[in-house]
Amino acid sequence: MPTGFLVADDDEDIRFFISYVLERAGHEVAVTGDGAEALARAAGEEFDLVVLDHHMPRMTGLEVAAQLRVLRPAARVLLMSGDLDVGEQCPYFLPKPFDRKELTAAVTRLLEDA
Repeated sequence: MPTGFLVADDDEDIRFFISYVLERAGHEVAVTGDGAEALARAAGEEFDLVVLDHHMPRMTGLEVAAQLRVLRPAARVLLMSGDLDVGEQCPYFLPKPFDRKELTAAVTRLLEDA
């Protein structure tokens, strides 16, 4: 059974903002600031959604998403980045910067599509 959301972003302020928005919406949220740790957590635990920043230490969000698709094909991943070219490589993409409403809409859309 899924345990909530995993948020992976190396920027502490963004991690806090995303966690705050998701927790206020009633979700349980785990956080990390490292790509390799995000992959390890997402491979070992089942999350409703994994939110990944593209630029992180040790592994990028795209690398985590690609490996996660192999390990857990049903995993839902939302990739965030200021680099719009990255969005072409991930079905669910949220361009940075974003606000609370854009985050909420992206999460809702992804969960409804799954």
